[in-house]
Parts: sequence; structure tokens; C-alpha cells
Amino acid sequence: PVPPPVEQRPPTAGRARATAMRDATALPQKPPLLQRLAERHLRRRAAAASRRRLRDVAIQSFALPEALVSERLKRRTANFADNQPELCGLDPKSFAKQVIEGELAFDDGNWVQPLYKRRGGIWHLCKLEVLYRISDAKRVPFPAFVNFVKASSDQSPNPDPELRRTFCSLAIKSMQRIDDLLSKLDACHRATLSKARLLTALNITAKQLREALRVPLKNRKLMAIEETEYDDEPQDLSELRQRAWKTFGAYSLDDVKPTVSEISNNAEMSFQYEAPRTPQGQAYKALTPVYRHDFAFARRFIEDFKLAAAQDPTAEAEIKLDEEFCCYLIGVGHAPFSRDVMRKWREDHPEASAAIRAAGVQLIQEALSAGMGICFEVSFEDSDVQWLFEALPELEWCLLKQGGLSGSVALPSSFIADDLLTLEG
Repeated sequence: PVPPPVEQRPPTAGRARATAMRDATALPQKPPLLQRLAERHLRRRAAAASRRRLRDVAIQSFALPEALVSERLKRRTANFADNQPELCGLDPKSFAKQVIEGELAFDDGNWVQPLYKRRGGIWHLCKLEVLYRISDAKRVPFPAFVNFVKASSDQSPNPDPELRRTFCSLAIKSMQRIDDLLSKLDACHRATLSKARLLTALNITAKQLREALRVPLKNRKLMAIEETEYDDEPQDLSELRQRAWKTFGAYSLDDVKPTVSEISNNAEMSFQYEAPRTPQGQAYKALTPVYRHDFAFARRFIEDFKLAAAQDPTAEAEIKLDEEFCCYLIGVGHAPFSRDVMRKWREDHPEASAAIRAAGVQLIQEALSAGMGICFEVSFEDSDVQWLFEALPELEWCLLKQGGLSGSVALPSSFIADDLLTLEG
């Protein structure tokens, strides 16, 4: 038999209140996957922004504007001599024996170049990068040093084992000399550098990193490591990076740029890539089909940093965009003709230019979301990057530039104590 229908009574005020209370206290349903991912992304960005604000507050007491530092740099470098032609023409083994092992380099071979960060609309000194110089403050002994690096690393299909050991020894000795210089500073000056997060950065290849982590140093947290693109990666590179973030004040990825396929595969419109041309008609800053520190490699670096930052919120890292990519992204390179060349290239190849810029913005956004900084390895004007600040407002607090008004000029590392800390005083 069919049961009689249940009488539907109108809700009373008491029942309505009970229903409302039950709905208010009920557990919320689990959001869908995309919403959870978006919420996690926002939490990470908020945490990264919080870390940046804390760092900026800590360095307000030590602010050296770009104009002041560059003026001191130019004054000090006015009397430096050019590199000797006979040294510039040495083959790799002769260069290693006569220059590197003979320690003919001025001031023990450690020269530093300033990197600046924008705060409150003004660029301030934020890092010093160790470069190889002999007597010329603006350039390495070319082509001798460049050929030495190629012959002693995986840039060569058959690197020389003896030269590889010499190259690694050069990097380790450079670390030790910087550590010794920092140790000679008084405690007050070291505390100033630490509070201001003014680190001295050194270039290390992926295959040199294990040895660098073994070196006993007293001032590791005042030193930063930049992983260069010269060597292939060892199998345990991710693990070594985690140790580096725990050991040093910062660990960054140097010389990042995309390959042609990375740009073309993600472009909204198909295009035929053609390299820019110099005023003399030669190919200029051409992107390559294969590159060790490409965007895919950079994204794996970002994932490694996320893991390190989750374990230690004080971990610091930067993605350093290579000069060649800066030419495409912001139209600026080292050569005096770079602006004109890249302007014409953008006009002639609008689809390729749009694709390259879009890929760069996407990578920068991923790095910023992870709490990383971005360094352009060129000197540029604020107007060159204004469109980026508009697209990514948080970039304004995380962007570094290399050299600034002084360009690629470097000074012996004694400049830290003799000039910078006296300026601060």
C-alpha cells in the first residue's frame, strides 16, 4: 500500500533559526582543484612579498645610491692600464701556467662589479659580483681567458683534465681570498654588511659546486654563489643546491636565456626566426637551438628554490637573465649600437618579438611568485623597463641591474673596505 503523503508544514521562526544556524556551522565543501591551486599560489606570493618587505626594512640603515657608488668607481678606475697584448694572446695552457698559476693578476685576481636594486624609485647598491680581471678594469684579457674557460669546462667537447683542475682551483682560491678580506674587516663593518644583505657573489660551475661546499670559510653568509652555464649538471645537482642555500647567503642561476624552440613552441602566431644584424651586417646575439641554462633549466631551478624556501624562509635566490636575452626583452645590450639594432629588429619581426617578450614575462612571473629576485645583466634606463613594471608591479621591488652607470667596470676587492664602508661611515 502507498503511504499517505506527509503534510508540509510552513517553517516556523524557530525552525528557520535552527536551519540558518546549521548552515552557518556546517563544514565548507572542499574547493575544486583549480581553486586550491590558485589559493596556494596567492599564499606563496603573499609569503614572498612579506619576506621582501622584511629584507627591505633591514637595509634602510645602509643605502648607497648608484650615483655615489659609480662616481667612486670611475674615480678609482681612471688610471688603470689596458691588458697586455702578450697576455691576451696566450693559448689556454700557457695562460693557466703564466697568469693563473703564476698569480700575475692584480690584487690577487679578485675584482668586484656592483649590482643595484631599486628601492623607493632610487637604485641602491645591493651586491658585489667577483669578476676576473688583470689590469683593465672593464674587460678580461680577451681572448685568452675566454679560451681558457672553454678548454677547461664542458663548453669544450673534450675538456682538458689539467685545465679543469686549474679552473676549479681558481674558483676556490677566489672564495678563500674574499673570505680572508671579509675576516679582516672589523666586527662592526661585518655586521653592517650582514644587516644590509650586501653580499659578495662568486661564479661557480655546477661541477665545481661540490668542492666549493667543502671549503672551510668563516663568512659564508656574507657570500653568494652564482651557478654558471659552463658545465653540465651532475646527477645530484638538486641536492647540492639545497646544501648551498643552507650554507651561503644566496644561491642564484647565472646567464639564463631561451632557445629558439622554447620561443616558437609557445608563440601565439608562427614566425620564422632571424637574428638581428649589426650595422656591418653580421648576426648579432642570435638565439641558439640548444643552450644549457635555457628556460626549462631555469624552471627546475625555481622548483629547487621553492623546496629550499619552504624549509628555510631566509633562503635567497635570483634568476640572472643573460645579456643576449636582455637585448630581446628590453632592447638593451652592452654594445653602443644595441638599442638601434634591436629597435629595427622589433619593427621587422613583430611576431617573434611579441613571443620572446611574452615568454620572458611568464618566466619572471614564476620566479617572483616563488620569492626570487630578477637580475638583468645589462645597464639600462628606467624607461626601458617601465612596461615590465606595469605588467608585473611586484618586479619593481625585486629587479637588479648589473653595472649601472659605471657599466662593466670592476675594482679590486679591497674596494669594499677602502671605499664602500668609508662611504657608509
